[in-house]
Amino acid sequence: MARRRRVRATNILWDVNEWQRAWEIVITRIDGVPDIVAEQVTFHHALDMLDCGFTRGDAFQFQLGILMMMDACNEAIERGDCRQWW
Repeated sequence: MARRRRVRATNILWDVNEWQRAWEIVITRIDGVPDIVAEQVTFHHALDMLDCGFTRGDAFQFQLGILMMMDACNEAIERGDCRQWW
């Protein structure tokens, strides 16, 4: 009888190219970010998640940081607080 292996979401492994692509996405949002977005708590939490995820090699946490950052940026744009900068 075969045993099923459970893989936690935090066990996602990226190669160098995947990490590089993820950083490119992040940098496009950070470069030129308007003050109204940079001052948001969510944006700062996203930066912390990105830092921790990268330091630990935790691609799942890094992905969550990207999503949080993108959400913070998109919400500011939708509210009319700023224009798209990337």
